[in-house]
Amino acid sequence: MLAGWRPIFALMLLASAALGAATGLLRPFPPLVGEPPTAERAALGRLLFFDPVLSEAGTLSCAHCHQPTRAFTDGLGTARGRGGRPLPRNTPTLWNVAFKQRLMWDRRVGSLEEQALIPLLAADEMATDPERLVTRLAAIPEYRERFARAFASEALALSLANVTRALAAFERTLVSQRSRFDRYAGGERAALTPAERRGLTLFRSLNTRCFECHRLPTFEAPLALGVGVPSPDPGVGGVSGEPAERGLFGVPTLRNVALTAPYMHDGSLPTLAAVVDFYRRGGGHGLGVPRDRIDSQVRPFEISDAEAAELVAFLGALSDESASPAIPEQVPSGLPVLRMEAKP
Repeated sequence: MLAGWRPIFALMLLASAALGAATGLLRPFPPLVGEPPTAERAALGRLLFFDPVLSEAGTLSCAHCHQPTRAFTDGLGTARGRGGRPLPRNTPTLWNVAFKQRLMWDRRVGSLEEQALIPLLAADEMATDPERLVTRLAAIPEYRERFARAFASEALALSLANVTRALAAFERTLVSQRSRFDRYAGGERAALTPAERRGLTLFRSLNTRCFECHRLPTFEAPLALGVGVPSPDPGVGGVSGEPAERGLFGVPTLRNVALTAPYMHDGSLPTLAAVVDFYRRGGGHGLGVPRDRIDSQVRPFEISDAEAAELVAFLGALSDESASPAIPEQVPSGLPVLRMEAKP
């Protein structure tokens, strides 16, 4: 009986593959950047990510800025550090950071391990002293045991370097690639509404040119661009010292973008509708931003308000949090875990 279904099932698979190919949207995801995560290291990294023990005062965890209930952002215009101090830039999502070659808005970091050190050591963020952090972790039996298992082949399992490797392993598990758009790309036409399909067409059109900077399948690009957000932040130029790179910022992913408001490096645009309107008007053109700080692809385009709404609707179809981790009820340090607020 079951054997009789095999040819039919095979035909269904072939039909699905043909539909997927017909959309022209199927693209393989790039390989993960850096060390592939092991189960032991990712599990250890998850606990460390939510544990305030990583901060010198025992009050901040990675999850305070990268909240799973907010698509690993914080819902603020710019991040808040130690004692609620405002930080200069918007908190980027961690979804799909496993595929990024360069990290941070100014692209100054080349690995998740290196990135983890920045908030850990920054005086206005977690302000951790490396030696005292290792001593604190070594005094907690569960962490001693977990580091020993996760880094069993190493003479010194519990170290600052392995703290960052565990955090990076956890972050590399945060992969979003099962959105309704992905189902549509695979040939499931009904996965998108008619309005969302029209929004996708607009996204890929030579009128809006969204697809040139937000490329399939990650909906980002390994580029630094100037779009003209009025801001004194020098961006990439502040790192490189190159005048031509002032005001350039890394291109963020659009996956889960409907969940990560507010937008831009300074959090100055509150909604996706505002972002679309910003680009409709030509980005920074007319806002007092020097033309040489605005990429040539950023130019005004004409779409109706209804079409703008359809473009926003399509961006909502890029949401997928199916790989979101469980938030620990407690962490090995015994310190309180941030109780996440639900998304509004």
